[in-house]
Amino acid sequence: MQLPVGLAAGGGGVFFLAVVAGWYGMPKLIHSQIANGLALKKGSDIRQMWSNFSDPIDFRVYILNLTNPEAVHRGEKPVVQEIGPYFYEEYKQKVKLRDHKEDDTVSYNQKVTWLFNQAKSGPGLTGDEMITMPHPLLLGLLLTLERDKPGMLALVNKAIPPLFRKPESIFVTAPARNFLFDGIVINCTVTDFSAKALCTGLKKEAKELKREGDNFFFSFFGHKNGTVDNNRLRVKRGIENIDDLGRVVAFNGENKLATWRGDPCNDLRGTDSTIFPPFRDAKEPIVAFGADLCLSLGAAWERSAEYMGVPGNRYTGEMPDMKGNPEHHCYCPTEDTCLEKGALDLSPCAGAPVIATLPHFYLSSETYLRTVTGLNPTKENHELFMVFETTTGSPMEARKRLQFNMFLHKINKIDLLANVPYALMPLLWVEEGLALEEKYVSTLRMLFRMQGIMSGVKWTMMVMGMGMGGAGGYLYFKRRKELVVGPAEPKKVAAGHGDAPGHPIRLESSHSRY
Repeated sequence: MQLPVGLAAGGGGVFFLAVVAGWYGMPKLIHSQIANGLALKKGSDIRQMWSNFSDPIDFRVYILNLTNPEAVHRGEKPVVQEIGPYFYEEYKQKVKLRDHKEDDTVSYNQKVTWLFNQAKSGPGLTGDEMITMPHPLLLGLLLTLERDKPGMLALVNKAIPPLFRKPESIFVTAPARNFLFDGIVINCTVTDFSAKALCTGLKKEAKELKREGDNFFFSFFGHKNGTVDNNRLRVKRGIENIDDLGRVVAFNGENKLATWRGDPCNDLRGTDSTIFPPFRDAKEPIVAFGADLCLSLGAAWERSAEYMGVPGNRYTGEMPDMKGNPEHHCYCPTEDTCLEKGALDLSPCAGAPVIATLPHFYLSSETYLRTVTGLNPTKENHELFMVFETTTGSPMEARKRLQFNMFLHKINKIDLLANVPYALMPLLWVEEGLALEEKYVSTLRMLFRMQGIMSGVKWTMMVMGMGMGGAGGYLYFKRRKELVVGPAEPKKVAAGHGDAPGHPIRLESSHSRY
């Protein structure tokens, strides 16, 4: 009986070991290894990659060129033509790092550098293409004064000709590179009183201007290129709790924003968008804080997806809906002036009346799309999405897309805006693209391969354990049955002829009889 009992006991042990190791031991070990490898500890590989990622991010710029500026000044609808992409290699570096052990955080500033790559830009694009759009600085100045200091509009109307070289239009034509990085000149060498007063204000307020002598140059990205951003973020390192990895806890020294009209818009939510905690629930939204926008944007689960053989999940995002979503109402400029769906006024954050939307007003109100001709919003080209591997918290592919616009409308005291129509004018849109290379994806693929092997070992051990237990049980009950019934008795043959009882057996021979 020892063999059946031994088989059953051994099978039970193998089965129990498979259950404990497969559902607790190995996952616990993997969890510990991943958590230890992702925490932002000083000197670790992940810390070095997080703070100074060596590979550039794809940065594409598409400019919306206005093709009928004269007609717009007569009140006709603007017609735009998309030109792009202008491709730049974007390098992001975290500088001035300081660890805070008391709450397991690290604070930093960010430095961004863009390098033009003509080979990856649109066919034939060099940056010298002549572009026409509303003068961003001039129009922004007029819209701000109309909102905050309407009494100064008459004075500014006199300052415009000497300051902007006697413009005949609210629109300006210049090479694409000037709009993006090199800058459009603002002549502050003038002696006109109103113009000098305006220049004095620009020196104090316009942070996006580069200065050369007495002249200023406006561009969308030039003032940020290769410089350290003044905004300072403080995020969790994930050493004490890996679930907090990358979570933003302070922005410019404050644990709450003072940008918007109230909560929850002023809450700091999500990570810094460059690292995410592992072991996420696939259906949980991905939330990241954007310092340039002064708000957190979320991306909701759309479907399961795969990237280069690695299983993941696809998430998509959209701009806040301050009219339709009560939680977004605090983004409204005032209690009674909310923008339509899909548009966000960045004035409280950027200091300029810039309106952010998705490209071509994708997922935005039809009201804005009807004010301009030449836009064609599509999901494929204009959505914001991310393909995410949830076990390690790794973004494998992402497209962060954002369009910058300005309102155009009549302002009676400004000659250049006397007859223009109402429109939300698109200026340009940008795409930050990430697609992990094979050298990074192979590491994720190896992790899933190991998980598959361990899963196979787990189920093999369970089947083996059940087989051993079943064999031991079979042998045990078979032998027990034999002991109860006993051995079979040999069959007795009766004396006499045949099987009749009581008759002796007679043996006869042809020669003798006994």
